[in-house]
Amino acid sequence: MKLTACLASTALYLSLGLPQISAAQSVPDAPKADPAMEVVVVRGSRLPESVPGDVKPELVIGTFEIRTTGATSLPELLLTLLPQTQSGARRGDNKPILLVNGRRVADFSEIRAIPVRAIRRVEVYPEDVALRYGFPADQKVVNLILVGRFSINGITGGIGQSADAERETYDLVLDSTRIDTNGRSVFSFDAQKASGVSEEDLGLSLSPGGIPSIRSILPETETYRFSGAVGKSVARLGEQGYVTMGVDAQSETSQSILSRSLTGSRLARDTETTKAKSSVTAEGVVKDRRWTAIVSALSEDQNTRTDWADGRARDRTNQQLTGASFDGTLAGPVPGLLAGTGAFSLRTQASAERLESDYTRGLLAGSNDLDRTKVDVNGSFTIPLASRKAAGSRFGDLSLTLNGELGSSSDFGGSGGWGTGLNWSPTNELQITTRYSTSEKLPTLEQLGGPQTNIPSASVYDARTGLSLRLDETRGGNGALLPEQQRDFILGASFSPLQIDGLNLSLTYARNKTEDYIGSIGVNIRAAETAFSSRYQRNSAGTLIGQDTRALNLGDRQTETVSFGLSYSRNFGQAPQFLRDIVSKVQKAQDANPDATTLPGGLPPGITPPPGFKPPPGGTPPDFNQLMQAAKIPGGRWNIGLNYAYTLDDTLILKNSGVKLDLLDGGALDTEMGRRHHLTLDGGLNYRGIGGRLAAVWKGEGEIATGYGTERLFVDDQATLDLSLFASTDLMPQLNMAVPFLNGAQIRFEINNLTDSERKVTNSTGLVPTAYQSGLLEPEGRSYKLSLKKQF
Repeated sequence: MKLTACLASTALYLSLGLPQISAAQSVPDAPKADPAMEVVVVRGSRLPESVPGDVKPELVIGTFEIRTTGATSLPELLLTLLPQTQSGARRGDNKPILLVNGRRVADFSEIRAIPVRAIRRVEVYPEDVALRYGFPADQKVVNLILVGRFSINGITGGIGQSADAERETYDLVLDSTRIDTNGRSVFSFDAQKASGVSEEDLGLSLSPGGIPSIRSILPETETYRFSGAVGKSVARLGEQGYVTMGVDAQSETSQSILSRSLTGSRLARDTETTKAKSSVTAEGVVKDRRWTAIVSALSEDQNTRTDWADGRARDRTNQQLTGASFDGTLAGPVPGLLAGTGAFSLRTQASAERLESDYTRGLLAGSNDLDRTKVDVNGSFTIPLASRKAAGSRFGDLSLTLNGELGSSSDFGGSGGWGTGLNWSPTNELQITTRYSTSEKLPTLEQLGGPQTNIPSASVYDARTGLSLRLDETRGGNGALLPEQQRDFILGASFSPLQIDGLNLSLTYARNKTEDYIGSIGVNIRAAETAFSSRYQRNSAGTLIGQDTRALNLGDRQTETVSFGLSYSRNFGQAPQFLRDIVSKVQKAQDANPDATTLPGGLPPGITPPPGFKPPPGGTPPDFNQLMQAAKIPGGRWNIGLNYAYTLDDTLILKNSGVKLDLLDGGALDTEMGRRHHLTLDGGLNYRGIGGRLAAVWKGEGEIATGYGTERLFVDDQATLDLSLFASTDLMPQLNMAVPFLNGAQIRFEINNLTDSERKVTNSTGLVPTAYQSGLLEPEGRSYKLSLKKQF
């Protein structure tokens, strides 16, 4: 038994890049595997750290699959999962809600530095699961299950270069992670620097044949960031009591060159931004009810200084946002219902924010102070109506979810919303969801009271005259904004056929209605300028000399979208030959003498433990069955994820005029609006630590009818490809043995915008207006980056 356990530990650790437990350590007769050693995920299997209840994840990714993505940090891993984590609800930024071991986190900064090697499993849940944590059902939920014990330090350095713009980027990341049965700590320090890009660098001019300007298209930036979180089990909080304290601090400076002064000196706009967040999260379980309480505080300062051509004092804008909040959640099962155990959640949020801003622009000066106190209470109740566990049930699993929300804010008064949904799973392979909800979304304090900023010599296309101009552009807050009233209907289905392992399909229909939709106008088509004429300043000759691009309530918008998702992965190849030889030796020695403690010929020489994992006290290596499993680990894996959205309808009824615009048929207000097709694709291949990934985004063509005669703008479809090639020693045990220093190392080479794709905008004559030159829209073009990472 001792021989088997020790060799099992050696083989399995080497195969996954996990640590080896020394053969000199004592080994219990009844070893228990550390959770980090999971190799194969059995479909439908659950862990204690999974989301509570009977809800099933749409997608589960195990340890080996995670390693083969080539990602080394959590943000990189989430990018590879982008097609699978996009919601069909089409609301907001479409980013998923993140959990760690089934628990909420106060802020992404608490977990962003967690290395991929510390993640045992990733579970992706449908939108309805968000209700169990007090969030709207318009985001998917991603649960990260961490290994039981982990200790690592890392350093990452990268250098990048744009092919056309010659923009140089540099970044350095230092991180440290510790995980054990009593808690975890995660720290990260980031430093980034990027050079600026001017119109002169790309040879651009708004006047055909004119002299390129020194005006910046991309600013020169320098950013420093520190994030840290410490979590600890606290028995006094009851069962599973846990407290986490987190902090995130960031400083950024940027400089943009605007033009030259009358004396020939450069005119610049300098911006300094500092941000700080802190939070304390406490949680526990009382009688199967999980409670969470999060207290957080934030402070953000931004100062901008802008030069004038005539030498007068610089324009100045200052903005300071401070706030504190409380977020409490109680959730758990409700037994004894019609067809089994239901679930409930109750969430209470209270916050206080203050925005102080002021500006000085020439002889003009102003200030604005805004305060907001807000209280929200929302709850959800899931009732099982049928269960396949019940004898004679023909309906499979069927549940009804009800949710409601009440809120009150000091600036907009009371608000409310409600929703209802059905979740039906007639078989283990198929899940169908339908949902209707209403809600209210308040404008942010920055949207309401941000300081007015004047951007001199901005590049603008005037649809009325068909000319590209340089003029003053006004940005900042708009105190007249009203809340958005949102109504959503969703019908979706996901299918994971048992006959095809690794295949997941989804289909979603979404109808979104928004009253008082908040947005801005990018192209001043006739209908928009008529409805919002005060946003445009023209001289007596009708030439546009200034415009206001601050956010406003454009009107009532309705969209209908059908989206299709697919993810598929397959393993191939065999484990390294030396690992299979170890298995053979163990089997022969065990057959000859079940009580043997030594192996004829000994272990392979030079075996050293890769960094990252430490065994529990005394060592608890896996049993012989896990050794056999390790020998069956494939040599490689390929995967593909796809999400395609087709917009059936997208209309906007302008607020002041009542004119109805079909954004898919010429009524778009921006070159990014009115695109019917959108495709996101991510695929990867990895064989024993060497691999690559290809990410693609395709947007369909668009069209803008300006309303002035027959003039139209045509936006070509565009496909952008990003390629990443990497070599990681995580899955190279023989190299680790030969050169121990390379344990935990990765080299990565990235090419963004591989084909140098450009967003092309042309007018009715087929020419590109100079304000829409591709260099102005996408100045970086193709770019390259080389990065090295070493973990200790």
